[in-house]
Formats: sequence, structure tokens, C-alpha cells
Amino acid sequence: MLRPMDESGFDTLKATRALEAAGFAAGQAEAMVTVFGGAIVANVATKWNISDLKGDIRNLKGEIGTLRTELDARLEQQTSTLRTELDARLEQQTSTLRTEFDARLEQQIGALRTELRSEIAEVRLSVESLKATMYRLLLAQAAVIVGLIYGLQRLF
Repeated sequence: MLRPMDESGFDTLKATRALEAAGFAAGQAEAMVTVFGGAIVANVATKWNISDLKGDIRNLKGEIGTLRTELDARLEQQTSTLRTELDARLEQQTSTLRTEFDARLEQQIGALRTELRSEIAEVRLSVESLKATMYRLLLAQAAVIVGLIYGLQRLF
């Protein structure tokens, strides 16, 4: 038989009386309320359903928190691993660049030394040439002076 109100809050007695007032026979009204009331009750959440859902939500929040913690730890670990790998690669590249730089620097210093030696040799040749020219000029001046002295002595 019909209950006055079930746990969903659907008042079957009130619904049956409303159908009877609309002209349905008592048996028809009860049958309709039973059939359609069951469908309504099946789709209505009860306090216990909501309480269970709240518990499920709390559990999910806990699981999400745990997953977040695990993901943060994994992310930190992977970040640390990447940082270590990048540091090693950077050190390797720095070492390679330093070696290449040193080799190029030595090569350029060697070229500059060769160039300087060549220029110094040219300056020495120029100095020797100037010395020879100065000696010739000094000899020429000495010859002129000796000639003047000799000429003056002959005059007097």
C-alpha cells in the first residue's frame, strides 16, 4: 500500500488524492503514483546519498593532495636531474670553448711573434744601413777637414 511520504520527500498520499480529485479512480491514482513516484524517488538524492557523496569528495580531495605531493616530488627530482645534466653539459661546452680559445690565442700570439721578429729584423737592417751611411758621412767629413787643414797649411 502507499506510504504517506517516503525518504525522498515525495508525498504519495497527497499525490494520490490530487489524482482522485482530477477524476482518476482510486486504483488508477494509486497505480500512477506507484509507477511515477518510483521513478521520481529513483532520481532524487537522499540525505544519505549526499552524505556518501561528501565522503567521496573528501576522499578524492585527499587523493588529489597525495597525487599533488607525489607529482611535486617527481617534478623536483626531474628538475634536479635536468639541472645536473645541464650543468655537466655547460661545463663540457665551457671546457671545449676554453680549449679552442687557448689554441686560437696561442696561434695568434705565434703569428704576432713571427711578425714582430720580421719587423725587428727590418729595423735592424735599417739601423745598420743608417750606421754605414753615417760612417761614410763621417769619413767624408774627416776627408774634407783633412783636406781643408792640408790646404790651409799650404797657404800659410
